[in-house]
Amino acid sequence: MRLMNLLCNICIIPLAAACSAFTSPAPLLTKARCVSPSKIKLHLQNNPSDVHVQSIEIAPYAKSYPDRRTLLKNFISSTALSIPIMYSQPSAAVMSVESKSTLAPITKSEAIDRFRAGRKSVQYLLDHYDEICEGGGDNVRRYLGTVGVTSGLFGIGKALKVLGEDVDDIVEYTELATEVEKTIQQADGSAYMAIFVTTSSSSTPPAKYYKDAKVEIERCAQTLDELALMIGLK
Repeated sequence: MRLMNLLCNICIIPLAAACSAFTSPAPLLTKARCVSPSKIKLHLQNNPSDVHVQSIEIAPYAKSYPDRRTLLKNFISSTALSIPIMYSQPSAAVMSVESKSTLAPITKSEAIDRFRAGRKSVQYLLDHYDEICEGGGDNVRRYLGTVGVTSGLFGIGKALKVLGEDVDDIVEYTELATEVEKTIQQADGSAYMAIFVTTSSSSTPPAKYYKDAKVEIERCAQTLDELALMIGLK
């Protein structure tokens, strides 16, 4: 809506003013007969003996100014060229943060480090779960890697994909890797519901959702242990 209003201010209002300037004759020419050159030429071709038309002089502004169609075309072209200036490119800072998180490719060594960091984050979350829950649902989600980028679980999916390139049983590995991401998503959903019920009229206490989230986190830890055996990590 703001863009449409801006386009109206840029294009329609100046264009209306420009057209009105050419539809109204100048004060000095109000008594003159202003005829376009093309009409005079056409009339003389059909009526070569009309001496009155031969003596008509073209209005001064008709010789020096373009017609309305040319004016409109030039105005729209110049306005269209200026519109892209309003759009800005993504900042380098934003692109830099993204490239360092999940968009940039990682090596196998980096994938191993991230996998180990993910297991540590899960274990720390389980060991200090009640304390972390006191900080609210977003605090739990922060350790799950779904809020912020400080958790070792952040970007764990990419690490699992890289580590699965050399496994013997790719089918079982893929199922376990999918299970890890699924448990994280479900735990994240429960932690979010714990936030929601505190501000809603729901009679369900947040503790119920914290308990559900913990079940999923325990499944995540167990699945990560199974994956560690498959890729030879202790």
